[in-house]
Amino acid sequence: MKKIILACFLTFSVATTAMAGWTETFVSTYQEKGIELAVKGALTEGQTPALIIDEGLKIKELNPRQLLMALYCAGADGKDINKAAEDAGISDVLLVDAYEKSVAECGDQMSDSQAYTPAGTNAPTFAGLPALTRTQNRAGYASPSTFH
Repeated sequence: MKKIILACFLTFSVATTAMAGWTETFVSTYQEKGIELAVKGALTEGQTPALIIDEGLKIKELNPRQLLMALYCAGADGKDINKAAEDAGISDVLLVDAYEKSVAECGDQMSDSQAYTPAGTNAPTFAGLPALTRTQNRAGYASPSTFH
């Protein structure tokens, strides 16, 4: 029993030390070089967007929009950022704004060009109805011009 408790204690202490290491590096890099390099460094170390957002929100002078933009520009997966922001209580308005600004500033560096907006392959758009294939039921549309 003592061996199990000792093993659990050692595992917990090593995990806590490793966790504290990346957070200290994250904060010091943010203070010295900016949020973009801090986020890139954390992602390189294997930290998830959820952990980065949780740690970044603890920094009082950091704007959440800047944190989200840095994640998008660093190439983090948009779905992971969306989920982490939702879990952290960041509003959709702020998330969309950060996404749009990151596309404008560093769109070529982003890994997912449709990170926030879900895209359907055959969904109606503002431009009109999608093209039908021959196997689809054409009677579903009200326009008589769709019947051939």
